[in-house]
Amino acid sequence: MKRLFILILLPLVFSGCKKLDEKVLDEALNTELLTGPGTAQGVLVPVYARMSRLLDSYQDYFQLQEISTDEAIVPYRGGTDWYNGGVMIEMQQHNYTATHSSLATVFNNINQGTARAAIAIYTLNNLTDANKELYIAEARGMGAFYNSMLFELFGVCIYKDPASVVAGTGQSEVYRGQQAIDFLIKELDAVAPTLKNKSEVGAGRLTKGAVLGLKAKIFLNRAVYLNRYGATLNFETEDMNKVISYCTELIGSGNYALENSDYFKIFDINNHNHSEHIFAMNHSNDANNGNLITWFALARNQHGSLTNLQATGTDGGSITESFWNTWKDNKDDPRFSKVVIPQDGSVSSVADNKWGLNRGLLYGQQYGIVLNSTKSAFKRTANGELVIEKLFNTVKTGEAVNFSPEVDFDKFNGHSNGIRVSKNEYDPNSTNGSNYSRVDQPIIRLADIHLMRAEAYLRKGIRDLALADINAVRTARKHPRMMTDTELSLESLLRERGFELYWEMTRRTDLIRFGKYETGWTGNTNKSVDKRVFPIPQATVDANPSLMKQNQGY
Repeated sequence: MKRLFILILLPLVFSGCKKLDEKVLDEALNTELLTGPGTAQGVLVPVYARMSRLLDSYQDYFQLQEISTDEAIVPYRGGTDWYNGGVMIEMQQHNYTATHSSLATVFNNINQGTARAAIAIYTLNNLTDANKELYIAEARGMGAFYNSMLFELFGVCIYKDPASVVAGTGQSEVYRGQQAIDFLIKELDAVAPTLKNKSEVGAGRLTKGAVLGLKAKIFLNRAVYLNRYGATLNFETEDMNKVISYCTELIGSGNYALENSDYFKIFDINNHNHSEHIFAMNHSNDANNGNLITWFALARNQHGSLTNLQATGTDGGSITESFWNTWKDNKDDPRFSKVVIPQDGSVSSVADNKWGLNRGLLYGQQYGIVLNSTKSAFKRTANGELVIEKLFNTVKTGEAVNFSPEVDFDKFNGHSNGIRVSKNEYDPNSTNGSNYSRVDQPIIRLADIHLMRAEAYLRKGIRDLALADINAVRTARKHPRMMTDTELSLESLLRERGFELYWEMTRRTDLIRFGKYETGWTGNTNKSVDKRVFPIPQATVDANPSLMKQNQGY
């Protein structure tokens, strides 16, 4: 265990996007000012609010977990557009270093999350409230949640006593390897008895079920955490048994159910407390950037709102050709796409209530609504229906909006290269395409729990039960085929996770666990195992030389 001095900037602690009834609290947390109904809840809300800074943007946690993999790529379209200083190209090519700006942003935001949790614990301890113990447990559990993210990405957990955080004194405890795992499990086990169930507080707060899901993820990845750069990984039977136990408790609890009518309902605007959500980021209608990941992938001439004419896409990210090829024999999977408007030119107009963006993976020539000649409204037929036309990139190049699989950083970097992702429903309240979203973002959901248990069974050699979990998910999705024992392998299970969880920020973790992070894909040929752990930001290392050993290979 190492000790690290970290300066907590208190004025930053309660900044950022407001959620629910977030209160503006005194920077110094003077308890004399913290009075009145709802004060305790107001202390807790900023702890959850920090998730927005981490999970809403394509530049932060999404970049580290998706753009570093085969599931997402951001070419500099036309040679200049979306270059963004090269940071996303560095991430895709595994050429990132300790000075990469997004690494610093994510590292600092996670640590602000743990700081908020610590300050909330300290403040709540000085209040009188009927829910005090519950809120303290949630704050402590959220501190563990943020530390689990830090451990996954950077290989460390950082803990500081709440009183020391508020006072700005003392040293933090820095844990790695088994010590970090022990710390996380201890924190989660300590709060679990006090936490509520989803039925009592909803999926937007940390619950007993969320703790089980987090613990299952920790033990599923324990082999990685204990041997970050190893050529082989040892998935111990005891660890797999724990994964199976936690997942079985969740599945059998009766608190959750697989979506069995339409996969994309999981990601609809009205998905609050969806039956699959075990833990989710609750998006209120005043979120400033909740629509960013949807906006990020769509074309500039794809409109997402009938009321806000400027709500379009931005021709940013797509999937790689490599990931597209994993779907080669699975395009009839209901998770692949949901057609609202046929993309073959067969529909020339629709009523307003029949219009919507297609969902899933968008490929080929795109058709949709267009502005009239004065750009003051959408073009309509004589009877008032919305005109559906072949789309062209009138904003940039004039080329047809025809999404092709080929995309890279050299030859195929055009504005229509790359298959796009339209997984979350586009919120029509968005005024410019990138803001406002009411779609709650699942962090842990039941299908992932089934697939985690399937993996634990498979790694133990219990193939029939592994197949049962995989096919439970396929049955719920109304997949036309069940996976057979002949098809079952770690490779096919990884593909299945991609089919189910694409763009949900699990891919990097999965590729490392399945030994595929150095196999190479579109735009990436770097096979260095050093890239399995992100480097501690250089500014932090400079201030705390004891962390220098973290940056292997940098």
